[in-house]
Amino acid sequence: MTSDEIPKEIVDSVRSRAQLCFGCGVCMGGCPVARVNEKFHPRRLIRDLVFGSFMEVLRGETIWLCAQCHICSETCPQGVGISEIIVDLRNLATGIGVSPPESYIGNLKQLAETGRTVPVSSRVERLRNRLGLDKLGPAAAEEIRALVRDTKFEELIVDKEGA
Repeated sequence: MTSDEIPKEIVDSVRSRAQLCFGCGVCMGGCPVARVNEKFHPRRLIRDLVFGSFMEVLRGETIWLCAQCHICSETCPQGVGISEIIVDLRNLATGIGVSPPESYIGNLKQLAETGRTVPVSSRVERLRNRLGLDKLGPAAAEEIRALVRDTKFEELIVDKEGA
């Protein structure tokens, strides 16, 4: 699918959900990514979808910064479903040949290799122990690798040299 082939119905569907937003900012208040990365601003993303260029949003970095924790969707009084919109936008972006940023692909590679997006450090282990939490068990790396392979997602995370 190319940018010219995105069905108008899909663009209209995403925009109509985004238009429910009245800019209250609840999504910003709960977003863990927005707290640490000034590039990620859910309200600005919604504004850009409604008033800006749909293609610029698809080609931009913002949709790849979301951690998909769904706090924005859980707390939105209008039921905008920002995290769900972002999933749709990511799918559309890859459908027209837009690749995620290298940092996103790096996280996916680590997930496929280890079953975790962040390695478990000794600091994390000590903190879990201090909080009375159980040790983390092994990640289901083989199952994750099978999902990556079966969904053809590995085509996205394998670079041109095959690594």
